[in-house]
Amino acid sequence: MKKRNQLLTLIMAGVMALSPAAAFAEETEAETQEAAVETEAAETEADGTEAADGDVFPFTLVTKDDQEVTFTHVPERVISTNPNTGEQLMALGLGDKIIGTCYNNAQLPEQYREEYESKPVISDNNGYPSLEVVLDLEPDFIYGRSSAFSDSDTAIATHDTLSDYGIMSLSSIEGYKLGCDVEDVYQDFYNLGKIFQVEDKANEIVDGMKAQIAAVEEKIAGTEEVRVFNFDSERDGGAYTPGNNFTSKLMRHAGGVNVFEDLEKTWNNVSWEAVVEADPEVIVINDYGDTTADEKIQFLLDNEALSDVTAIKNENFLVITLPEVFASTRVGDTIEKFAQAFHPECFE
Repeated sequence: MKKRNQLLTLIMAGVMALSPAAAFAEETEAETQEAAVETEAAETEADGTEAADGDVFPFTLVTKDDQEVTFTHVPERVISTNPNTGEQLMALGLGDKIIGTCYNNAQLPEQYREEYESKPVISDNNGYPSLEVVLDLEPDFIYGRSSAFSDSDTAIATHDTLSDYGIMSLSSIEGYKLGCDVEDVYQDFYNLGKIFQVEDKANEIVDGMKAQIAAVEEKIAGTEEVRVFNFDSERDGGAYTPGNNFTSKLMRHAGGVNVFEDLEKTWNNVSWEAVVEADPEVIVINDYGDTTADEKIQFLLDNEALSDVTAIKNENFLVITLPEVFASTRVGDTIEKFAQAFHPECFE
């Protein structure tokens, strides 16, 4: 019996002697597993993906001409090809990422003008840079109007070509979609929010525009639509004017109707006879280029063929800048500006 007790004592002592080693082994194993998790998380962060909540890189967006662009990381070196697209980026707090701009001759809101004009201009005021100039700047993202992305000598390159050079790119939807409406501008911001991982800011901007537009539509509810002619310029003995495009939709939200909105193209040439027949009540003047808005107005007033047009007789003109009718944060402001001109009685 005494021997048995001694044996049990030795066994217990052995167990106690082994316990610290066993505990250390378990702790080491736990630390190894934790380190592996931390390493995996670090690698995930390094390649720009997210392991849990949020959008995950890589992802693909379809843009102009149904071309697909794959986004692999948050861009750091960005080219804005147009003032309104630069405005969108700056509104999202991304101005510090812009390394080059184009078309700086357009009017921007005061809150963004100084920042945008402080950026390097990489082309003259009437065009886009060549692909060679762009490649020398080593951007990882180009955002702009659709006119910047084609095989044309006046464009930079197609989205597919830029992808081949490892440059991500995107066209603002408003520039290429027939019948574009405010929802497409919202999608621009959602896309940019996803690309730059600033979804909260994008949602904030969109919600603000939605609220402003809803307030305007409520104010003009029950009014009759006003006939509107948008004069861009004289061309080929007639007028260059928008058809089924974003400007027409902005007018609709403001209680107006573009007298040429049924034309299938976004931009069209129409005869002066067609303008007379449509008899617009308001004429919207696009203010840009070498011909001033006042000169365009005088040209219309001097056109004897238009003398019986209601808007001409009443000299009812509204001047706008092009960025006001392009995709930007100013969509709500433009609709309100249109509504005040179309239905001033609702804003007294």
